[in-house]
Amino acid sequence: MNIGVPAVPMKWRKYLALVDFGFLSADELAADIRRYRISQIRRLLSDLKSDLRADVREARHSFYVVKLVPVDLPGQLPNFNVEQSSQLKPLAAFLAAHNGSNYLEAWYCRTRIDSEVFSVAGRIVFSAGDTGKTQLVEQLWRGSPRRLETYSDDFAFPYVRASRYSWGWPYSIEHVHLPRKSTLSNSQVQSEFGYSMRCIEQEREKLGAFCTFLDSFSFKAYSLEYKIVASQLKIIDWDTPDDKRVLRAQDVHLLDGTH
Repeated sequence: MNIGVPAVPMKWRKYLALVDFGFLSADELAADIRRYRISQIRRLLSDLKSDLRADVREARHSFYVVKLVPVDLPGQLPNFNVEQSSQLKPLAAFLAAHNGSNYLEAWYCRTRIDSEVFSVAGRIVFSAGDTGKTQLVEQLWRGSPRRLETYSDDFAFPYVRASRYSWGWPYSIEHVHLPRKSTLSNSQVQSEFGYSMRCIEQEREKLGAFCTFLDSFSFKAYSLEYKIVASQLKIIDWDTPDDKRVLRAQDVHLLDGTH
């Protein structure tokens, strides 16, 4: 059950832009992200506990991200990762530690990460260089794209970094990382990375329209985050140097009925 609130956090408006550009429906967005007023923390913990129990019953493994959301910040929000019930107590402590801060809502979302399904997530950085548009992608297996921010030599997830000139061009793989306990081989990772990029290329028309919109702001770089579970690609977030400016322009475009 999603809990409605009068104010609309800027982070939610960013997600609504993805709806406006056709990446998902409003119903899919509401199903993907569970929203709670900050006063409803107990309800969040109860619902998350129920979801974790359902995972056990159905023999699946999921990764949950819980984040605290203020009204006027578009990103870099405090978050807590949960994969099992034993983490609910530390989660409660994390939420209590932020009690009284300027947070309007708390959210959580789920990604299935067990070995029974294909599950990857990543971030594509679009930048304008001297030779034209360039695309840099980082992808990990069975985790959240936010984990990319903690990448190091002892990273716990299979990881690929690659780049290409523009749409339609093949990616050049620059780095592959396999943790010691990885069940995937280097060739499997590269093959699955190629499959992931083909899934993204199939959505080139929608992605291109959104990129054209963001290009109109003349940013040096911006990024899109995605995940692919089974064969379903989802664009789950975007970041620019000035998200507030983008959202103001998006509001005008909606009033005009154009993108």
